[in-house]
Amino acid sequence: MKQVTVEAPASSANLGPGFDVFALAFDEPRDMVQIVSRDSDKVGVEIRQMMGQPVPLEPRRNGAGTVSLAIARDLGIKAKITIKLWKRVPIGVGMGSSAASAASTAVAMNELFGLKLKKSELTYYAGKGEEVTSGAAHYDNVAAAILGDFVIVGKGERPEPIRLPAPRSMALCVATPLVKLPSRKTEYARSILPKAVSLSRVVENVSNASTIVSGFAFRDIGLIGKGMNDSIVEGARKRMVPGYELVKERATGAGASGVCISGAGPSMLAIVDGMNRAREVLDSMLAAFSESDVESRGFVTRVGKGARVVEGK
Repeated sequence: MKQVTVEAPASSANLGPGFDVFALAFDEPRDMVQIVSRDSDKVGVEIRQMMGQPVPLEPRRNGAGTVSLAIARDLGIKAKITIKLWKRVPIGVGMGSSAASAASTAVAMNELFGLKLKKSELTYYAGKGEEVTSGAAHYDNVAAAILGDFVIVGKGERPEPIRLPAPRSMALCVATPLVKLPSRKTEYARSILPKAVSLSRVVENVSNASTIVSGFAFRDIGLIGKGMNDSIVEGARKRMVPGYELVKERATGAGASGVCISGAGPSMLAIVDGMNRAREVLDSMLAAFSESDVESRGFVTRVGKGARVVEGK
């Protein structure tokens, strides 16, 4: 018997204009996966959830299970695999919950069986978990959960993610309205997007996305925040976030450099220059939700590193 334990962080995708391309890793919270392997003449996967909101335990309906089965199938692994899952990242609120457990599993399988997979291959396999949990194999959140910091993910079946370090003083404020959403929320959030948009809106988004990348390249939080405005996706999704406009207004007024919907929502993300100001920004976001007659909760964290082994073989 051999085992390994891996943690991977929550993340926020898009940052406004970077739909399916940008994501930012959080320092906390983090999912944890422990994989135990026993000798066998065939592949078998069992999932045990140790804590957190319940998830499907049937391997082919579970993101972590899907990732382990795909890696075992493609790389000829024969073993009895037990996956223990500590689900710490909230599910269905735009923090890359499914990506955190999928990324943890991909990295744990790589470590446990000495596969020496490249980052692009780990991202590809972790994307298999996203496909089963959210209906599409998108790679933004899983890339951030694996690599950490800010990532850019190109299109294609096996994209090569690019990581840019975040400015050291950047703080993240995450505010989540407690609203009822569809059971497959990410799938629904993708279904309501416009099928066609004007060229001028596309140009605006390309400009804003380029500003964000420039901000990370120059470690300029103000520049990053300036680019966090989306003219295509958020206009369709803001109906899922009661108080959206007021939250943005109050967060900016309290000192946030940029505000956007976190991933598919309904959480809102604000970036702030300095932890001292971050609490004030978060309080303003929660107050704005309250004024909109919506209960909410939130936290402050920093930009985080990617998946890490916390216990070896």
